[in-house]
Amino acid sequence: MSAFPSPPRIAALVLAGGTGSRMGGCDKALLPLSQTQTVLDYVLTALRPHCAALAISANGDASRFAAWNLPVLPDTQVEMGPLAGILEGLRWAESQNCSALITVPGDTPFIPVDLPQLLLPAPAVAVSDNRQHHLVASWPTACRAALEEWLKQPDHKDKLRIRCFAATLGVRDVIFPAHTPDLFFNINTPDEYAYARKLVRGGLTHV
Repeated sequence: MSAFPSPPRIAALVLAGGTGSRMGGCDKALLPLSQTQTVLDYVLTALRPHCAALAISANGDASRFAAWNLPVLPDTQVEMGPLAGILEGLRWAESQNCSALITVPGDTPFIPVDLPQLLLPAPAVAVSDNRQHHLVASWPTACRAALEEWLKQPDHKDKLRIRCFAATLGVRDVIFPAHTPDLFFNINTPDEYAYARKLVRGGLTHV
């Protein structure tokens, strides 16, 4: 028997459930960044080497993600925002015998290649330029029951705020250095999409 403990088994969930309203209602994760790769490809390239299991959080027709051959997890809690996706991710990660779940938005193509390791141990949240990115985070799968109970609470102003639930877990900040573009730059508008494509044409992949 090895004298060293086994590394934690971690899962990653790409949150692709947004409506993309400022992009005309498209799936931002499926936008092409180069001739051969989409935004989703860029995200998965950074996550895949470090994670034992990968899945996509999205509602609607799952076949649009068929090319990636990954589980697509729809929300079962309606009108609960991203926390609903995180809950399904935690349930799935438990079924994969993973001790932690990394979440990343599907429109953040330039995340660091060592992001999963830097966000361990869970719970942790990425911070850059003095801003917390609560969708770029690690969650212990053991918090699944706590999130289920959180979402059952009567409506209150903080119920759907990720930072409020994360605070109940004692989440820690992981501070990333200043970088151009921001490591957690996300595509929300046509101008930001054009900027991301320009960066890729200039040779930017991951940090």
